[in-house]
Amino acid sequence: AFNRSYIVPVERDGTIVIPHVGAIPVGGLTFEQAERIIRQRLASLLKRFELHIAMARLRTMKVFVVGEVVRPGAYEVSALATVSNAVYAACGVSRSGSLRQVRVVREGKPVAELDFYDFLLRGDRSHDVRLQAGDVVVVPPLGPVAAVSGAVKRPAIYELKPGMRLTELLSLAGGLTPFAIRERCQLFRVEPGRGRVLIDISLPDIPPGQVVRSSRTNNHDASRDLDLQDGDFLHVPPLPTQAANVVSVAGAVKNPGPVAFRPGLRLADVLHPDLLLPEADPTKGELIRTDPVTFERTVIAFNPRGLFEGQASENHALAQWDQIVIPSQLRSPSLVLVEGEVRHPGHYTVQSGERLSSVLKRAGGFTPKAFPPGMVLIRESVRRRQEAEIQRFLAAERERLAAQSAAVAAGSMGVTGPGGATAAAEQQILALRLQQLEALAARADLGRVVVRLESIEQLEGTADDLVLEDRDRIVIPQPPQTVTVVGAVKNPTNVVYRPDLRVEDYLNQTGGLTEQADAKALYIVRANGAAESAYVKIKDVRPGDTIVVPQKLEVKTPQLALWQSIASIVGSVALAAAGIAVIGR
Repeated sequence: AFNRSYIVPVERDGTIVIPHVGAIPVGGLTFEQAERIIRQRLASLLKRFELHIAMARLRTMKVFVVGEVVRPGAYEVSALATVSNAVYAACGVSRSGSLRQVRVVREGKPVAELDFYDFLLRGDRSHDVRLQAGDVVVVPPLGPVAAVSGAVKRPAIYELKPGMRLTELLSLAGGLTPFAIRERCQLFRVEPGRGRVLIDISLPDIPPGQVVRSSRTNNHDASRDLDLQDGDFLHVPPLPTQAANVVSVAGAVKNPGPVAFRPGLRLADVLHPDLLLPEADPTKGELIRTDPVTFERTVIAFNPRGLFEGQASENHALAQWDQIVIPSQLRSPSLVLVEGEVRHPGHYTVQSGERLSSVLKRAGGFTPKAFPPGMVLIRESVRRRQEAEIQRFLAAERERLAAQSAAVAAGSMGVTGPGGATAAAEQQILALRLQQLEALAARADLGRVVVRLESIEQLEGTADDLVLEDRDRIVIPQPPQTVTVVGAVKNPTNVVYRPDLRVEDYLNQTGGLTEQADAKALYIVRANGAAESAYVKIKDVRPGDTIVVPQKLEVKTPQLALWQSIASIVGSVALAAAGIAVIGR
């Protein structure tokens, strides 16, 4: 005769207390069992009632996770937590921890051991035991390991269990891929006293996806299914990427690439007129054949046009690995670079036979700040020739200086005193000359072509209007304001240009000539790269010019060696005169 609603929790002793009904024990029961017992108890007292059982709040408990985990320590976990939950709370197993020997210690005694490979590789949680308050989860150090690489589905390093064999390792790696070469696998193993050794093995046939628990219970060849040791490394080589039964087509064709080879295949079966691009050369083709035994290549020329017209002599029989090449009639465009004071600097494509004036016009002409007489044209072909000539010159000079050094050394052998010191000094001078030559060669501005240019209109139709080549570089500078003086002067420097100054005036502004200067060998290098050496002192100096003062090169003979030579000659003459006198008597 009452209408009431009660919400009762499970007490710590595992019972629930319902007013007017009493205590009902439910500890350790499942939801289904608890609902059945409570319903039976209420049905004996009440005619109509409703019963609902729900999870309100789980009890927590403290467990310990120690060993090779990222964060060992004590953790509060739910009353339904398992070993994997505790390891997850500790941020997982560290790199040095074992995944196959995780133990649960309860009241000082091991109660369970968990292999995480069952869960990670196969999703099996049947051994993931539930923890109790105070349990200790121990993750020991990593045990024996073996690695597998190559044509397997999951190459990695795997932890071994005692008695594991090769087939189980391949099962952990997901099995072999379709590209694996079973007959040429290699097992690298460390053996005591021998070091690292290599074992060639032929792998047993394992169906894809098969899980091998114990190889000894399966019908595998025991001679090939080896027992694994700590540190073993298995490499399964893959098949080569190149297909065996192919011929390839390359060059000016629409669909270059491999074509399946079959016995009796001929050139006409692969090439047809629609396959060629418009720029293909219809009169030239090459069939490159590789000998499968010696791997030597031979080139067989053929005429594609004759092949398409049905000439039997051009329809060659194809062999495996043949390569058909159709050349193109197109040539890559020639590019020149225009820099400096032009209106549109940049790279320009030039036609065959196009000249300098044409490209300068296409670049928009000169800007108001341009200095055409100082134009620099760098040509790659000239640079290569100059570099080769310099190397030949240096080789000849090295040989000449080495011969002079040997002659000086031979003339001073057995000589002590000032004569010997002079010879040593001359050898040092010869070595310094060689160093100076190499330094000058390194500073040389290679590849420059001298062009006389005042304006584009004056350049047209002259010998200086050169035909451009691929990779030419044209630089139009701004007007220079100085004259450079280098060489045997007291202060080599740049001097501000003045129209009323002569060569002597510029030399005086650098402090004059040194004692080693050769005043008769003066020359001027103009802004366009041309050099003038005749009547230099009366010539006009222009902006951007360089006045070069060479040094004197005086060849001196070692004094002692010279007197020895004179004494030897005089002695020979005296000896001959004495002999004549004796004969005359």
